[in-house]
Amino acid sequence: MTVLLTYLAKVIVCSAVLYAYYYIALRNNRFHQWNRYYLVLITIVSLLTPMLQIPLPGQETPTPSTVLTYTTRIITLRESVIPPASPVISSAMLMNIGYSLIIALLITRILVSLVKIKKLIKRSTVQQVPPYHFVENEDIKAPFSFFTYIFWGSNTSLNSPEGQQILKHELVHLQEKHSTDKLFMEIVTAVCWINPFFHLIKRELALVHEFLADKKAAGEEVAGYAQTILQMAFQSKQFSFTNDFFHPPIKRRILMLTQFYTPRYSYLRRILVLPLAAFIFCSLAFVADKHPSAIRVLTSTSNNEPVDPKLAATTTPGDTTPVKKAKPVNTPSPNEIFTFVEQPPVFKGGEDSLAAYLARNIRYPKTAQVKNTAGTIFVQFVVDKDGTIKQVKTVGKKHGDGLEEEAVRVVKSMPKWKPGRQNGRNVAVQFNLPIRFMLEPAKVQFTPPTSHEEIFTFVEEPPIFPGGEEALAKYLSKNIKYPRDAQEHGTKGTVFVQYIINSDGTIKDVATVGAKKGNGLEDEAIRVVKAMPKWKPGKQNGRLVAVQYNLPIRFTLQE
Repeated sequence: MTVLLTYLAKVIVCSAVLYAYYYIALRNNRFHQWNRYYLVLITIVSLLTPMLQIPLPGQETPTPSTVLTYTTRIITLRESVIPPASPVISSAMLMNIGYSLIIALLITRILVSLVKIKKLIKRSTVQQVPPYHFVENEDIKAPFSFFTYIFWGSNTSLNSPEGQQILKHELVHLQEKHSTDKLFMEIVTAVCWINPFFHLIKRELALVHEFLADKKAAGEEVAGYAQTILQMAFQSKQFSFTNDFFHPPIKRRILMLTQFYTPRYSYLRRILVLPLAAFIFCSLAFVADKHPSAIRVLTSTSNNEPVDPKLAATTTPGDTTPVKKAKPVNTPSPNEIFTFVEQPPVFKGGEDSLAAYLARNIRYPKTAQVKNTAGTIFVQFVVDKDGTIKQVKTVGKKHGDGLEEEAVRVVKSMPKWKPGRQNGRNVAVQFNLPIRFMLEPAKVQFTPPTSHEEIFTFVEEPPIFPGGEEALAKYLSKNIKYPRDAQEHGTKGTVFVQYIINSDGTIKDVATVGAKKGNGLEDEAIRVVKAMPKWKPGKQNGRLVAVQYNLPIRFTLQE
């Protein structure tokens, strides 16, 4: 819902600025054809520009010492698992349903009007007068046109001077294809009914159509034509998106008809819209190439000095071997595998469905049960651009007794995911899935959160350390002290710290996951995380929420 609201807000801002320029500089001027195209184009520009996500060039890419990778929640598997409860209907879902229902009602209104026009044609006398069809019916109160049809009632004489002027007027509507504009604006105002400026544009465009038809139909007989408009001013309209001769407000129609002077700076008024449109386009279409973080890998050295950006970082959690520098994400190649994208891959149905799938399909290996083998298996795989799963493997310390094989088997048999997207196209994305195998003698189920507050693993706006990524790296480099016991015993490796960032930004439930390294590495990692200042909390559906966060910290000894 937040994505929809953001899009609608941008559409409203864009249409408001462009319509305001029309109202100030272009309205009530005699270049009616220009105004017609302008009103149609600003509607299209307002709808399309907020959809564009053009990354600005020259954005900073993540430094080699920081590795970004997706990690979902740890799935705890015991001998038997109770599936999660069905999700309740959220307020965001209700808002989506309400908005969609109003759209459906407005679209239905349009369809009903089209059906009424079709029925009116069927029960009327229709004469083929190329290039139009002349429809006569006593029920028609005032003449109007719709696409190639001119509808005429018995109240207006076709052979009178007024009737001939009205006929010329409606023929202009047919020749200029004004009904296409009207139907387009009806659909736009139905879909974006919440935007008041689209309704103003629709009304103004209908008037511009009348100005155009009046100008061509009147010819040299301006006074007589104006008198015809006044005489027939109080006739009623038939349909909301047809072209009626008696279209209010009459005062502006007569003013445009009798106005012969050309306003000063007419050409300049029309040209100045170009820099305004360029400004709107750049403001809404260009975005900074920002990538939220879910996991950070930091190298901590034994001499307690800040991390050198030239130090190599691993691309897989739990693996401590150096790798080459990652490619920037804003210069993709066809076969590139991303670690962070604008829209991450999603299991069909979301995280709850993923947890339910794993709970149904994973079987605790018999050998592991007999030998009491337990622990967390980190499965790394790639969600390809078509949603298929490939390159499945486990990373980190091996537990054995079939745990790794079972985790890999279940991940390989997963159905297709909704693929990740970057710069408007589907891309392959690396994903990490921690699965915890645990044996308990008692009745078991998924471990509930430590508080009644809902805990999220992925949110629309992830939590941020005060000052951003560089500030987090500096904080950890400054405060982590390599334990003396670990230095003496040569203990090194990556410690995975998992914690929750509350809706007020505080840290809680700090713990380490994965294989223990010992000799004080886990204790030091937990101490530093607990001492962190408040974070900027994550947001979901426009509200602050608690988010589970994972922070891998790599301890290496310099030789």
